[in-house]
Amino acid sequence: MTAPLLEVRGLTTAFRTEEGEIRAVDGVSFAITSGKILGLVGESGCGKSMTALSIMRLVPPPGRIVSGQVLFRGRDLLTMGEADIRSLRGDRISMVFQEPMSALNPVFSIGDQVAEVLRVHRGLDGKEAMGEAERLLERVGIPDPARRISDYPHQMSGGMQQRALIAMAVACEPEVLLADEPTTALDVTVQAQILRLVEALISEGERGALLITHDLGVVAEVADAVCVMYAGSVVEAAPVQDLFDDPGHPYTIGLIQSLPTPGRRSFHAIPGNVPDLADLPAGCRFHPRCPRAQKICSEREPDLDGTAGRLVRCFYPGREHAAMKRMI
Repeated sequence: MTAPLLEVRGLTTAFRTEEGEIRAVDGVSFAITSGKILGLVGESGCGKSMTALSIMRLVPPPGRIVSGQVLFRGRDLLTMGEADIRSLRGDRISMVFQEPMSALNPVFSIGDQVAEVLRVHRGLDGKEAMGEAERLLERVGIPDPARRISDYPHQMSGGMQQRALIAMAVACEPEVLLADEPTTALDVTVQAQILRLVEALISEGERGALLITHDLGVVAEVADAVCVMYAGSVVEAAPVQDLFDDPGHPYTIGLIQSLPTPGRRSFHAIPGNVPDLADLPAGCRFHPRCPRAQKICSEREPDLDGTAGRLVRCFYPGREHAAMKRMI
């Protein structure tokens, strides 16, 4: 069995607040393998983006990584010195950040920002780096790259900005790509183009990707496996087809039931609200909203357990695909 490119084990990231310590990421584990895209899905605020920032060791203060391991080619990123992690970041492990207008520097041209990655990690001089930056812009589908290389972020559309971010992220041909909501706020046509681009990049060489999204449709289209997060923890992990055919966790079932489906006359909504991380319910974090909840669910939290690549954090996991079809 091929060793994963990157393995996350029991990752926990916490923030100190007036209400006490909040665990934005709580015991998260998964693996990214060569040639595969792992989807990380869940509602806003569930800890998806913070998981990626923790992997990159870019957690903003007052946050801190409390425990766990992030193993890249067997080396723990969390115990590396600052110089070592900086040499990997943007080179062998790279990230496409959410919201390109915030991630791109408004006072530097797109070409300068792409070229900087190559100057820092590949030691190219200014002319060489700009020439390679132009090639990268063409590679990610930006038209007329010789002219666009001098543009500033505000002169580009949202789709072009996202492509520029991807060009920066893949400039050094990283082995692991973390893509945080790369299609948010883009129209459907541009979304499809960006997803095809990510797929093509991962298919080249020994690379793997973590695709962070709240959109199950995106996961179904491009991911090979998926982890579902809820209130800071993973509640289900499975190959993508298995997850959609037979979801096991009630939260996953609710998410799939809420997907728009042709012919459906009404939409399903999960009752209740996502819990406050500063005031989590006792036991299972989903039990106040769960139609299957029993006494034990409010007393202790279930383990993430299962076999054959399928893991579910639930005392009463179920196969409800047939019932779901009837509801649709």
